[in-house]
Amino acid sequence: MQLFIKSSDLHTLDVSGTETVADIKQQVASLESLSVSDIAMYCCGRPLEDNEVISMFAEEQSTFNVEVRLLGGNFAQ
Repeated sequence: MQLFIKSSDLHTLDVSGTETVADIKQQVASLESLSVSDIAMYCCGRPLEDNEVISMFAEEQSTFNVEVRLLGGNFAQ
């Protein structure tokens, strides 16, 4: 199955469907030169957990969004 990963660039990954979100994050991290812990992955606007299997919610040629996690903080008042 092919997946489209939309981050700073668009990547096409060939996967079997048995991979977990953590496996896909690992591939994206190596393509984008990022740390796996900095990546947040979404499908249809829903954040994905690392232990979820891709075939549970993805179809052939699904598109996933990948974003770099931002550090939050308190607002000064």
